[in-house]
Amino acid sequence: MKSRSRRKQVLAGTLLLTVASFIAKLLSAVYRIPFQNMVGNIGFYVYQQIYPIYGIGMTFALTGLPVFISKLVADTPNETDQIAVIHRIQLILMVVCGSAFCILQFGAGYVAFKMADPHLTPVIRAVSWMFLVIPFLSSWRGYFQGKMDMRPTAYSQVIEQVVRVTVILVVAYLATKYFLDPYKMGTLAMTSAPIAGIGAMIVVGSWVKAEAVPHSSGQLIYRDLLKRVLLEGGTICLVAAVMLLLQLVDSFTVVAGLRDAGYSLIGAQNVKGIYDRSQTLVQLGLVVSTASVTAILPGLVVAHKQEQALTFEHIAVTSFRTNLALSLAMSVGLFALMPAINELLFSSGQLNLTIGTYCLSIVLVAVLLVYNTILQSQNVYLPMMAVIIIGVIVKIVTNRELIEIFGIIGASYSTLASLIVMLGCLIMITGDRLKGLFSTRQFIKLLVILSVMGGSVWLVADLIGMLGLALGGRLISLVIVLICVPLGVLIFFGGCKLLNVFTIREWLAIPMVSRFIKLKGANSNEN
Repeated sequence: MKSRSRRKQVLAGTLLLTVASFIAKLLSAVYRIPFQNMVGNIGFYVYQQIYPIYGIGMTFALTGLPVFISKLVADTPNETDQIAVIHRIQLILMVVCGSAFCILQFGAGYVAFKMADPHLTPVIRAVSWMFLVIPFLSSWRGYFQGKMDMRPTAYSQVIEQVVRVTVILVVAYLATKYFLDPYKMGTLAMTSAPIAGIGAMIVVGSWVKAEAVPHSSGQLIYRDLLKRVLLEGGTICLVAAVMLLLQLVDSFTVVAGLRDAGYSLIGAQNVKGIYDRSQTLVQLGLVVSTASVTAILPGLVVAHKQEQALTFEHIAVTSFRTNLALSLAMSVGLFALMPAINELLFSSGQLNLTIGTYCLSIVLVAVLLVYNTILQSQNVYLPMMAVIIIGVIVKIVTNRELIEIFGIIGASYSTLASLIVMLGCLIMITGDRLKGLFSTRQFIKLLVILSVMGGSVWLVADLIGMLGLALGGRLISLVIVLICVPLGVLIFFGGCKLLNVFTIREWLAIPMVSRFIKLKGANSNEN
């Protein structure tokens, strides 16, 4: 009876955290559309140059470190020893985050210089304050998650995003109304990070106070704690921040690469601001995959601990194949409709091919996330850390060179190349651990369906565009999106049903779809 109650608590907590994560990530992606519309390409460039620093810090505080810390807490039976672990981790994080704060505060000028834009110095200093709240937020979020109480993490991350997005949009509105300098606007917008962090800290702090947390035993529970923080915690953080790391490389190399290719500073900034739209679309495209892998991790961990190999395989295969299919559909759909989507959301249809190419990274990151979740549930960390470091090095080495050769689309090529290298190396290193997930038969069926879907929506969009020339840019783009998106969804899922792409188990794993598709005739065999 106690075991059943515990299981229900885990499932309820996982559901709450998944929903909260979905809301927070959706807010984090969607606000950038009105923000870009208000501040323009240069204002968006200023904000996006520094955003990866914020994003990496918050990923550590929200996703990476709490997951690792929760595992340590769950593995420590004595409550006073759990607090001892939390205090030691806080001390380690204070040193790490304090160092990051000092580097960004006092080295902001040098960082801005390396980004080829010294005017970014105050923007970097503004975001640095956020690192001071990370030790408190990540440690106590991890503590409560380890106790199977997901409410502090769930509520605090939603509050954090709501506060941050509100501050940013208010700043954008005031900047538009009073014609603020883009760098002044960027500095004020980045103060949203520490303000939102304080808001989240108040929520988590109130939980700490209300729960009457016991005193620390003062015992040295894990002698290799620093090593585990760097290896296990570091790997989880790196995976969660993989796209942000690649974006950070862009912040240091894109403008410089464009200057080398002959652009003026203002021209390079404008192009970088347009290119940065792709990051918003990729983040939106990964919302479902991110929520999905968050939801399956507890089930994989339990199956692995209890040596339920068949259950583990079913969860892993189902997650991999559904995420691969959905992310492929998302990538192809965005690529086919990019001219309309770009103009509708961002008011101009510039760099459609560059942004569409970048959006193909959705499928690569989705697969990487699933692979990481499977390995993480088996306590395998080192291969993932190694391949991410290799991939980031590939991005650093190739980015500027490809921009000089191909122009801004070279940055998209570099991102795709680095992600492909990560996946290739991971598959080679891990061997049998990831064997059996990929189905060649299913993939061929998906290629046929996606060819029909992509070609159909592209033709229909082109036809609507020719017939509706008199309507004007954004209005005709809206018509195209409203007609072609449902058409693409219908063709994709209709094709999957017709060709028996998914098993019943896989259909049921796809959010919302199983409610609308009659499963009676679906193929129940493995693909």
